[in-house]
Amino acid sequence: MHDNPELTTPIGLARYAHDFFDSSRAVDDHYGKKDGFELVSPIPALYLIGHSIELAFKSYLLCRGITLRDLGSKKFGHDLHACQRKAKELGLSALVKFDPAEEGAVELLNTLYSTKQLNYIVTGMKYIPAFGLLESFTIKLVRAVSAEVGYKEFNR
Repeated sequence: MHDNPELTTPIGLARYAHDFFDSSRAVDDHYGKKDGFELVSPIPALYLIGHSIELAFKSYLLCRGITLRDLGSKKFGHDLHACQRKAKELGLSALVKFDPAEEGAVELLNTLYSTKQLNYIVTGMKYIPAFGLLESFTIKLVRAVSAEVGYKEFNR
């Protein structure tokens, strides 16, 4: 992520969060019709929804005064947990409530997402979160953040 606030705005990040979310659903719907994907979402759908969550958190954080440079640093990077923790510190909990099961699914996702295991193959056993829990978490998050930063197009 570059650090020019004229080029990357909270509204722009919210829009991309929305776009990546819609794309994750399309991929999950497409693969869900194929044998073997009835219970476990495909890795691309998990990556896309993870990126949506990351962008939504970063939209909120940018709106709350965290700089683009900080958002791109190792302090936050692609760590969904670090982004969520800071967003809660800055008042996100007053805007949206998540179910513990949804937050648990995001923690499982973060284990894979923050370590780039959804980008590059790493063999071995993995715990894959339920897409439905990630989907409900993301709808709540993107809806709340979009309203907060002034992005009007998210209407799930």
